[in-house]
Parts: sequence; C-alpha cells; structure tokens
Amino acid sequence: MTTNRAWTVSVVAGIMLVVAVAVGLFGSGYHFYVVKTPSMGTTAPVGTLVAVHAKSSYAIGDVVSYQRNDRVYTHRIVEQTADGFTTKGDSNDATDALPVTSDEIVGQVTFYGKYLGFLVEALPWILIGCGVVYVITLLPRIRPSWRWQIRFIGWSLVISIVALRLRPWVNLVMLGYAPSNDGGVDMGLVNTGIFPVDVLGTVLQSGQSAVVHQATADASGHYIVIPQLALNIWWFLLLLAICLTPMFASLLIPIDDGTPAAEPEPAPRSRRRVGGTVLVAAASIVLVAVVLQWSTQAAFAATITNSTNTTSTRKWFTCQNAETGTATARFVWSLSATGTQTDLDGNYLSGTVYGSAPTVSSSSPCPRDTAHTSLTFNGATCITQTTPMTGPNTYSVEIWFRTSTKANGKLIGFGDDTAAADGKYDRHLYIDSAGRVIFGTYDRTDNTQHVIVTPTSYANGAWHHAVATSTAAGALAFYVDGALVGTTTISHQDVYTGYWKVGCGNLNSWQDGTGTWLYNYWPNFYTGQLRFAAVYTTSLTAAQVLEHYQAGIA
Repeated sequence: MTTNRAWTVSVVAGIMLVVAVAVGLFGSGYHFYVVKTPSMGTTAPVGTLVAVHAKSSYAIGDVVSYQRNDRVYTHRIVEQTADGFTTKGDSNDATDALPVTSDEIVGQVTFYGKYLGFLVEALPWILIGCGVVYVITLLPRIRPSWRWQIRFIGWSLVISIVALRLRPWVNLVMLGYAPSNDGGVDMGLVNTGIFPVDVLGTVLQSGQSAVVHQATADASGHYIVIPQLALNIWWFLLLLAICLTPMFASLLIPIDDGTPAAEPEPAPRSRRRVGGTVLVAAASIVLVAVVLQWSTQAAFAATITNSTNTTSTRKWFTCQNAETGTATARFVWSLSATGTQTDLDGNYLSGTVYGSAPTVSSSSPCPRDTAHTSLTFNGATCITQTTPMTGPNTYSVEIWFRTSTKANGKLIGFGDDTAAADGKYDRHLYIDSAGRVIFGTYDRTDNTQHVIVTPTSYANGAWHHAVATSTAAGALAFYVDGALVGTTTISHQDVYTGYWKVGCGNLNSWQDGTGTWLYNYWPNFYTGQLRFAAVYTTSLTAAQVLEHYQAGIA
C-alpha cells in the first residue's frame, strides 16, 4: 500500500512539474508553432519548431509570426512602409500580398528547433500506439516471457507507421514544372525531409530548393527523378545500427520454454515498472497537449504557409550558374581567388590585376557556390578588362559587394584607361558619403549626369547584390538585392573606347546622392569585399535580376 501511494505521488508530481513549466513559458509570452510548408527555406525547414515572443518594435530582417484570417504565417520583414510591414518567405519569389500591421504580429521568432516539430507531431501518436501495444501484451493469453519481444516489434511498427505518415526523413516536393527547349522538362523541387538528397547531381539540404533538368522520359513518356540519400558511409552505418536496435534487444531477452515459473514476479517490481512508464507517458502527453493547444489557439497556427498559396523555387541554385547561364553574358569574373580573373562564361575576356593585389576573404554571399570566398579590395586594387571596346548603349552590369566604408570608390564601371586614371568614365556604380549606392551614366551632348540613387545606406557590413541596366532607347534601371531602386532615361550615352573594371576608376566631378557635384573628393579605389562581377550585352529584366539575387541568398 505504501509503495502504491509513493508511485502515485511520483506520477502526480511529474505531471504537475510539466504543467508548471508549460504554464510558465506561456505566461511569459511565448508561442510555439510547427513549420508545415517550405516558404522559409533553410532558415526554418519543414518540421521546425519555432518559439515566438512579442516585442515592443520590429525591424527589417526580423522573422515574425503574424495572424490573419484565423491562420498564422511566419515570414521575414523586408520593408517598412506607412501601411505597415512588408513580409516575404525566404524562398519565395514575391513578397506577401498585403502589408502586416503591428496588431497582427504575434511576435518575433527567437528560437528555431529544426526538426523538433516532427517530434511534436509524432509524439502523441507514438505514445498512443505504444500504449496500445503495451496493454495488449498484458493479456493473459500472452506468455510473460514473450511480452518484451512483442513490445519491441509492436513499438517498431508504431514508429514506422507514424514516420510513413509524416515523412520526416526523406521527402521531396515538386513545386512546378515547365517544358525546356531540348524537349525535356525543368522541375522545381524542394527538400522537405531531414536528410540531404542527391537529385540528378544536385545535392539539396533540408529546406533547399532548385530547378533540375530531366531530359530523358520513360516508355510512357513520363519524366521521373528519383532522389538518392546524400549521406556518407558513417551516417549509413549509424542509421543501420539504429534500425537494428529493436531486433538485437529482442534477441537478448530469453524465451521461456513453456515451463511455469517457480514463483510469480514480485508485485513491487511490477508496480515500479508500470509506475515509471506511466510517469514518462503522462508527462510527455501533457507537454505535447499543451504545445498543440497553443497552436490551436492560433487557429491551427502550427501551420506556416505562403500567403500567395504557392511556394516557388529559385531558377538558379548558385550565383555562378545564374551568371554563366544567362546567355548574353559578355564576361563573368568569380572574384574568389587572387591573380588573373578567368572569364567563367568562356568568352576569354579575362581580368588583369593592377596596383596592389587583393586578398582572399572567407566571407561570401553565395553559400551554395563551390568557393566560399571573395576578394578584399584594400583601397589600391583594380581588376580591369584587358581588351578595349566601345562603350555600349545596351548593357547590364552586376556585382555582389560588402563594405562598411562610405564615400567609397567604384564597385564596377567603364573608363578609357586600363587602371584608375580615366579621362572619360561613366556606366558605373559607386557609394557616397551617406553609404548610398549610385548608378551613373553621362550624356556628353548636353554635359549632364543621369543617376539613380538608393534611398538608404548599403555600407552596413552586409552582402548586397547590385545590377544596373540600360537599353538602346536609353531606359536606365537600377536594382539592389533583387528590388528595383528606380529608373531614368538618357538621350545620348557617351561614346568612347574603354575597359570594364572592378574596384577602381576615376570619379572626379561626379555627384553624390544629394545631387552635389564633388571635385577632388572621390577615391579612385574601392575598399571592401567583392564577388561575382559580370557584364551582359542585353538589359536584364526585373525577373532575371531577382533570379540572380535569389541564387546567392541562403
């Protein structure tokens, strides 16, 4: 009687402890949601348990959960306007359709428990299934000596069935497909499982998406891709050991030959075993129930979904693929290693280093590219196209940059000298004393500068993507981080023979972001990191610019 009372007290105490912890978290303003769709990419893959806490204010870059129409969405703030916050899923092409007000925001994500959401969803079913198996083994018809073998087998089946339903380990979702020019098909795929998979040579980590090309159809005319686990031998051995554990455990338990035992199992031992099981099961059920209840209070808020009802994938998986895969590239320089910059596009327009040699930095904006490096320009470095050409009217210039230096030199531009001492110079990107990035061209017929200026500073120590475009008709456009900064027009762009160059060039007499022309003010060399410089013979569209930017973000 004393033993029964002690274990009853233990079970009740365990349940009360779990409830107290849960109430404490809920009372401090935390909410927990489980990611169900891949709109947040690798930041919060499917199956992530996110903890959300309210804040007094929110800023650009914060990942927040907001409630609308009895559903909760978790996306990143990318802009703040008079109407509220503009939000966007990291892997989505477009921003969310409607602005989000402060009243709609539940809070900012403060914790990402990757894959814990799968456990939260699975645990109630596992506990119920394992409990049913345990009760069945207590039936009088089941020999006591066979009970643990049956339990191991039954519990393994329960876990397997739950895993089959939730598909946490390996799962690939096709977001869409389109026919390609070679008669094959381009498939947009995203990895929503835990393990990395190899799809036609492209390895997708959890949450990553890509467009893969399948040119071969089967006998029925279907284009099929079969993902393969991208794990090394040690991971395979570990998974094999885990899968075989129930079998080995059941083999270690002796099987009764049918002879009745001399004496029954002592009652206190049975009570301890049952009591411990009840304690663990009850505590787990209460914890899971509380978490699921919080989700239910947000109207199945455990779902993170894309407000545009679809999650699109990136067209390009790497920055190099994006730039070399664009057919009109004149040249593409990696800017990941010192020395002559080989044209990755195969047009043999290499870049030569003038002045001080750049150094290699471990910082890079393109996490899926092979080389996770960039070049640091120290204020005396110039990389120049060696073959002269006539300044074009139709073109696009593209570069990734990272700096904290304001009143900086050129990121990329055109000039009539192979180094920095240009006599004529325009078609360039540079940074003014407020950190604003400027795209400028020059009309020599009326001696006017045509510029487009970012409204805010980008000299903030973060990686940014810049693209400037021009058409034959003189339509100019400027994009930063995939978004259009502004447009303008020019009647007659200056015509002269020169060279495309990166990190250097004359800027004397060019204006800053306020429209003030500055003499003997600008440095001739850039200070900071640069990566992937490219020039194109066409004016890239807004969609192409966005695709190139998305190729370089996580």
